[in-house]
Amino acid sequence: MRDVIIIGAGPSGNIAALNVAKAGFSVEVYDWRTKIGDKLCTGIIGQSCYKEYPPTKSQIYRSTSSATIVAPSGKNYLINNSNPQAYIIDRISYIEAFAIKAVDAGATYHLGKKIVSVEITDKEVTVRSEFNGHTEVSTSKAVVVATGFGSPLLKMAGLGNDENKNFLTGCQTAVQTDDLSRATVFLGSQIGHGSFGWLVPTKHNQALLGLATPRKLNGQMDSLIKHLINKGYFKKTEYPIRKWGIPVNPSTPTYNNRALSIGDAAGLTKPTTGGGIYYSLISGELAAKALINALKEEDLSAKQLRLYEVAWKSLLSNEIKLGNFARRMFESIKDSQIEFLISKLMTDDVRGDLLESNSVSFDWHSGIIKEAVMHTVFGKCLNILTPEFTRQKSDMRSTGSFEVA
Repeated sequence: MRDVIIIGAGPSGNIAALNVAKAGFSVEVYDWRTKIGDKLCTGIIGQSCYKEYPPTKSQIYRSTSSATIVAPSGKNYLINNSNPQAYIIDRISYIEAFAIKAVDAGATYHLGKKIVSVEITDKEVTVRSEFNGHTEVSTSKAVVVATGFGSPLLKMAGLGNDENKNFLTGCQTAVQTDDLSRATVFLGSQIGHGSFGWLVPTKHNQALLGLATPRKLNGQMDSLIKHLINKGYFKKTEYPIRKWGIPVNPSTPTYNNRALSIGDAAGLTKPTTGGGIYYSLISGELAAKALINALKEEDLSAKQLRLYEVAWKSLLSNEIKLGNFARRMFESIKDSQIEFLISKLMTDDVRGDLLESNSVSFDWHSGIIKEAVMHTVFGKCLNILTPEFTRQKSDMRSTGSFEVA
């Protein structure tokens, strides 16, 4: 019997496998894909992720300290910082590198095999996989679900999945561009209400074109492509559009007897942008720590594994709540209100306090959200458009904290 079976070879699954294997326990990783890391993702990490889980130079397409915001009117606003704020990476090679280290530490990978069922008893976990029409059965002491968003395996393992009815729909393709030097974000009803689009340069004049919407896709991506072609950003797309679901709320519980969920499967992403690499790596490490302790204690009960959820909540819970708060506000405002807020944000007395402050972080968004709400000028603008900010500011002043229900 294996010690741990991990379902999913993304960032969370690979780093969990690496840490558990390094601790001397047997690990097997299953993924229905044949190429590790080949999942839809823009592949941007911030400074915190860069420092804690550093990519190699060959895995970095470029660093960036600036971005362009295109308002609904079409007016461009440049956001610039003196230091790099993010890194655009080769996601496949970056994620694959964790798997290579895990194999070197003793983990075994089964690619192209799809797990179709998970059964948990008091004594063991049984998983069934399918490959070329054949079914295989494997057993372990514990299972980690790292499959990504919306997997039916969560329910089979007694883990949370009902709360993830709230999600974004992301879609992406590649285009050839000329002289696109920085990431560009597109806002407004031409993208879709509450939606945003992006062009992110990678290498050799290629860029990733994507869109995230709180609604089901209904021609928004086609409209964005047509709009940007007319504006001269590119001439055509390079490959068919692919789409995926992005959770914006944790799907609890993320623990059960002999089972944990991590990464996107647990709903651990940044609600503001949908980014998941950093939170996935964090949750994978925390899950591995909880499993190692449980295996040493020979206690894989829900009570013991609950320590994993306690750990990720202490780091990420309020960050995710604040991100969802900001996202709900963005989804509630009109084009004219977006224009008003951006114009105020880019004035000298606000720009230096917020966009160029030390609170700006691609990985941790709560700092700038708090400062925006409390800012003497920009906070008043938010109060005018979104009354909920008034209540949050009052709560912050009275309690000394900024908590969002």
